Amino acid sequence: MEQKSSSFDLLEPKVQQWVWKQGWSSLKDIQENSIPPILDGDCDVIISAATAGGKTEAVFLPVLTTILRDKEEKGYQVLYISPLKSLINDQYRRLTDMAQGITNITPWHGDISSSKKKKSLAAPNGILIITPESLESLLIHHHDKLKSTFGKLKFVVIDELHAFIPSERGKQLQSLMSRIEHIVGKHIPRIAMSATFSDYNLVKRFLRQDNSLPCVIPEQGTSNHEIKVLIKEYNYGYNEEKIADTKIANDIFLRLRGTNNLVFTNRREDCERFSSLLNDKCLESHVPNEFRIHHGSISKESRTKTEQELQSGRTPITAICTATLELGVDIGKVQSIAQIDTANSVSSLRQRLGRSGRRNEASVLRIYSKDYNGDNAGLLDQLKNHLIQNIAVIELLKEHKYESPSINGIHLSTLIQQILSIIAEFGSFYPKDGWRLLCEEGAFENVSPTLFLKLLKDLGDKDIIRQTNSGQIVIGSEGEVLLADKEFYAAFNTYPEIEIVNAQNGQHIGSLLNFIRVGFCIVFGGIKWEVKDIDYKANRAYVIPSDWGGLPIFRNDGCEIDSIISQKMKEVYLSNESYPYLDSNTEAVSCLQEARKYFQIYNLQGTFSGHGDDEIMLTWAGAKINRTISLMSRLYLDKMVGYNHIYITRFNKDDLTELLRFPKPKAESLCPFLMRFSKEIKKYDYLLSDELLDIQYASIYLDVDAAWENLKELNNDTLNDGIRKYDDLRSNSPILRVKRR
Repeated sequence: MEQKSSSFDLLEPKVQQWVWKQGWSSLKDIQENSIPPILDGDCDVIISAATAGGKTEAVFLPVLTTILRDKEEKGYQVLYISPLKSLINDQYRRLTDMAQGITNITPWHGDISSSKKKKSLAAPNGILIITPESLESLLIHHHDKLKSTFGKLKFVVIDELHAFIPSERGKQLQSLMSRIEHIVGKHIPRIAMSATFSDYNLVKRFLRQDNSLPCVIPEQGTSNHEIKVLIKEYNYGYNEEKIADTKIANDIFLRLRGTNNLVFTNRREDCERFSSLLNDKCLESHVPNEFRIHHGSISKESRTKTEQELQSGRTPITAICTATLELGVDIGKVQSIAQIDTANSVSSLRQRLGRSGRRNEASVLRIYSKDYNGDNAGLLDQLKNHLIQNIAVIELLKEHKYESPSINGIHLSTLIQQILSIIAEFGSFYPKDGWRLLCEEGAFENVSPTLFLKLLKDLGDKDIIRQTNSGQIVIGSEGEVLLADKEFYAAFNTYPEIEIVNAQNGQHIGSLLNFIRVGFCIVFGGIKWEVKDIDYKANRAYVIPSDWGGLPIFRNDGCEIDSIISQKMKEVYLSNESYPYLDSNTEAVSCLQEARKYFQIYNLQGTFSGHGDDEIMLTWAGAKINRTISLMSRLYLDKMVGYNHIYITRFNKDDLTELLRFPKPKAESLCPFLMRFSKEIKKYDYLLSDELLDIQYASIYLDVDAAWENLKELNNDTLNDGIRKYDDLRSNSPILRVKRR
């Protein structure tokens, strides 16, 4: 190393040699600061930095040094848990180079042959890279070997930790880590790699709930990395959204052809729409098609091919994608990132932005924002909420402020899976022992003994489990059906889909929800197809190329807007600041001015009252809090109240005053006002009683404390400033039109 590095001197010579071969002049700050605590081996470590920030090396330079110093004859020394199979394959390639001559690297997921897995289990050693689902299967089917297999573990490494928080997979991951420590009888240091968070105390609690080991977060160091941002705004009138989409596609065609780029959309439908538009544009222009499509419904072969094309860099490729390319699969050098429509998450946009600007080049981000501007424009349209939301996310990004992960949910659906899993692993358990393993000492710390017994009773009533005369819990006949399902190891929902096959060559194109019929013309994989035949027995649809196609139906890809974004939007409206990243060649600057003027004229910083169904109150509180307020209104006022992340509808000053006369409710008391089907969101929710389903829903999707505080603040605002009355406005004011078009 050209610069003096105390951490570099701590590494074993073989590891130092690898660093020299990379031609590095120095270690990055995150690497310099991570090596000592990992080598100490007595604490958890959270390594947070942007994509391509050197996190993997920060972890494995000291990990490989530890392996070299304390080489074990048998047993995995590192358990490396990754959210995606593609990430495992990618990290396997990277670590194989780093660990050459040091230790073994074993990838383990559904595409790895059983013979390779058996060979690895026969002589476990080195680093095992695995998904939570495959680890679940390993614990169930190889229980007799687990103590020797994992008894020598020195580290558990979690890649892309933010991808697990706060989902069912995250709760499953917590439980699996806890169960492994129970098996080996010791605490194993956990090392998490992740994107940047705002609240690291929550991340620490997620990583290890019982605080049995201290947690260190090494400094990332300062970064002078340049980020270039441009927001383009496109307005459209009634039935003119296709015109706006065509303009966006034309700009992407003009700006991005000839280089490698990623263009993110929020939904698979949009991914298909813009892929088709760009394919057509290439045909019209008689140029090679450089545009590819990448989302979860496209075949694995097609996605892999796109990743390989991007990685090779031999020809320019732009991938139109969803979040499938957000995580850290190595796709080589990407010149720029584009986001179509709204950026719905600061953390997600930061992760996406990190995909470009590698090798000391600037990260480039283009946002293509769209807002409706027709005759029947409603409140959000008049406020240009898509443009303002995009500005808010960029401003939060500049301030390094991100959404705080929610980790306090009572995930009973995942607990059901874990109950069945430990029965499959151990054969049976006594209720007290099961609660201690999974709850008191495990991941479900907020599940009391009483709640655990209620859950067991629910499962027993449905013959998922049963209790023997000796009091042990064993599997029931319906539980055996669940355990036999190949999708059991996944804690999240999977949906029945139909395979789409090219009838001309038999190529697997992908899979769709089964809403297609013979004669349908669809756009899929960015290509237009006609459905010629459906084999219902094989669950397979055969398609041929077509000249026309409509967008197919996909599962919901929605994202709930956090309060941090809603509050920042309000700040943008109230500010006089101009933003240099707004494209003056589009309507961006003028739309910002119009939105602020509208906001000021109608005094929208606090609350507002209108007439009848048009009554609204702006909270700027986010969807979770507004959902809670809407249900409070059902409980106490017997009034149907709509909501989004900015305001609640059919709600006025009198309602606010009346609501605050009541005591703050318990969250579970609000849930009966929702239909059961709207609360059955998680995989095994259908097995929960109404009572338990409401407890789970309330803990994840409602926030009574924050909602109550928000109502009190709104009440103070109305008392101090007054509410702008309907009579003060023109009776035809478009602000009152808040219904969807």
